[in-house]
Amino acid sequence: MAGNQAAVERIAPYVFLGMTRVTGLVDAVSFLSLGRVFTANMTGNVVLLGFATARVPGLSVTLSLTALLSFLAGAVQGGRIMARASRDSHFRFAARAFLREAVVLAAASLCVIGHNGEVVELSCW
Repeated sequence: MAGNQAAVERIAPYVFLGMTRVTGLVDAVSFLSLGRVFTANMTGNVVLLGFATARVPGLSVTLSLTALLSFLAGAVQGGRIMARASRDSHFRFAARAFLREAVVLAAASLCVIGHNGEVVELSCW
């Protein structure tokens, strides 16, 4: 077990550097290819997911994956809305996007009512 821990400690910095490089590359390509528009990538959550995977106390794999998957779902939905936005007026587009965001935020609020703050972790390991 001690040998395994030593191997993990030797490899971990390279894994985190690789993750940092990939997320930075995604940010740069997104920024440059979308006409210098900032894109809201979840690179921080990728790093937190890496730390949680390494079992850093206080971090959760489940919460990081939930954030990433929720972002992905929102990005897909936003992309679909944008694909149809050219046919609609800008006001209608903004109103629909706002309404959908309000519904999602209301649903999230209802989900946490009565939550005691404890993180429930699903063990995949």
